[in-house]
Amino acid sequence: MQRGGLQRLGLTLGLWAGVATAQPGIEGTLGQSSTIIEALGQRGITLDISIIGDHSTVLEGGRNPRSSADRVLAQAGLIIDTDKAVGLPGGTLTINYLGFHGDDGSIDTGDTQVYSNIDGPSFDALYSLWYQQDLIDDQLAIKFGKMDANSDFAYVLNGTAFINSSPGFSPTIMGFPSYPDPSTAINIFWRDKHGPYIGAGVYDGATQNRLNTGTRGPSSFFGAPNATFYIAEVGTSYMIGQERGRIGVGYWHHSGRFTDITTGANRRADGSYLVWDQGIYSSPNDMTAVDVFAQYAKTDDAISAIDTHIAGGAEFTGLLNGRPKDISGLMASYVGFSDAPGAGFVADYELAVEAFYGIRPVPWFELKPDMQYIINPGGRGIDDALVGTLRARLAF
Repeated sequence: MQRGGLQRLGLTLGLWAGVATAQPGIEGTLGQSSTIIEALGQRGITLDISIIGDHSTVLEGGRNPRSSADRVLAQAGLIIDTDKAVGLPGGTLTINYLGFHGDDGSIDTGDTQVYSNIDGPSFDALYSLWYQQDLIDDQLAIKFGKMDANSDFAYVLNGTAFINSSPGFSPTIMGFPSYPDPSTAINIFWRDKHGPYIGAGVYDGATQNRLNTGTRGPSSFFGAPNATFYIAEVGTSYMIGQERGRIGVGYWHHSGRFTDITTGANRRADGSYLVWDQGIYSSPNDMTAVDVFAQYAKTDDAISAIDTHIAGGAEFTGLLNGRPKDISGLMASYVGFSDAPGAGFVADYELAVEAFYGIRPVPWFELKPDMQYIINPGGRGIDDALVGTLRARLAF
């Protein structure tokens, strides 16, 4: 089962506006916190804290009908602007703790795409510790440290509000250093002011050797098992009228050893992907908006159980009158299974369809009812699954 990255989890939240006047009875506490936060901000320090909790029920079908899963993901971090903090222009230092505890709901559904993007083994870790230096009028950036590759590659911004993992990154990307296993890396990016960009990264690929890089340091980046994940993406941002768009094409290669499904021989893996974000409509007062995304990815079906991924969806902001902060969405994600001899699938594909409505009564809290219908979970003859999830998110 694939896991997703922090990019699609929406955990890089920064500061949500309006905290100081959130609710009667807590204004004093929040006002004091806001004063502290403002003082830190003047010194270039931003606090980034969030908690996500899911309760899911398999309403019908799947591997274990009527089963439920509960889990919590907590994150706390600092983002330091080195110019304001120590007088070093163009620098950003990020430190992030992440802890996940609870059930893996995909055990009950049997799905391959992982219907909750926080699912995984329980862990507590210094999830990321990286420094980025911007140069040449902020057009060139060099980034190094422990990081999540999905924050910089293979993401779609207009898919970040969905709960399913696949709008995060394509499940065809094998050994991707993302949640729950980021890794030590060196990245370089170039972004032209007119829109074109190119980026490349070299990551520790030790997860392919069953090492959990998410809870480890850089030792396996510099030494054994000497497995490396390489990725590069080129694309451009653009405007169509008043609406922003972005399209990117990427290629990845993993030097680790992968088993050929048919022959059993050791091979290396590579693949390609396409990502697209597009604004469709935004009202003059920015109270409503419609944004869409699309993904396509391909890899070798001789070494990957999933060789094709196609997905698309839309996010709607302010869909209901008087609710300008609420976000809702509808998407579908298709994966094609390998037909190589020995793969053992009884279905050619899995299709996940998701719909949600995110209610934001105050800036720092969101309650999101979510429904997903999963056709051919895992491609192994399991009954189609209908899953309901209630997600709550606090951000400070």
